[in-house]
Amino acid sequence: MVSWSDGSDSSEHTLEYMSSASDDGTIKVPASIEDSDFEGPETELHVLCHGHGKASERRVAFEGIHTGRRKSKRDRTEDNLMNYFDVHNLTQEKKKLQASYEKLVEDVNGLLDAQERRAEVERKDLESSKIQEKYDMVKNLAAAQANVIRNMKLKLAEERKNLQIHIDELQKTVEESNVKLEGIKAIING
Repeated sequence: MVSWSDGSDSSEHTLEYMSSASDDGTIKVPASIEDSDFEGPETELHVLCHGHGKASERRVAFEGIHTGRRKSKRDRTEDNLMNYFDVHNLTQEKKKLQASYEKLVEDVNGLLDAQERRAEVERKDLESSKIQEKYDMVKNLAAAQANVIRNMKLKLAEERKNLQIHIDELQKTVEESNVKLEGIKAIING
């Protein structure tokens, strides 16, 4: 666990000064602590210090301008280049995904339009079938009425024929009666 120093750390791992090419020849090293949880490659490599020949330790600085690991300009350039390629690849993938999304939206809209057209056709078919049913009903009704009218005409024609026969018989009877009446008149007048 990291513990913060208050500046009066008397730990054997903290160095107070280090020589440098500055004006007075020394610079103050920022306070640091040992990272006991670190299990990375530095602890596996046994690098010896050139100054006193002891194994080097990993430390993290919390003060000053140089905190954390230092990278060379070449490493930063390579990292920037790799980051650029990552960003470029992600941008290309985003464009592909956007195109796929737009195609998907277009396909979904096409499906919805087709479904609406199909529903409209089904609605028209239903209306058409209802109209067809009504037409068939009216057609059947008209056919039934035509049959009734035809039967009535036939019946009327038969009755007319029968009536004509009766009329003819009555006229024949009237003529015979008139002939008899004329005979009776001739006998009476005669």
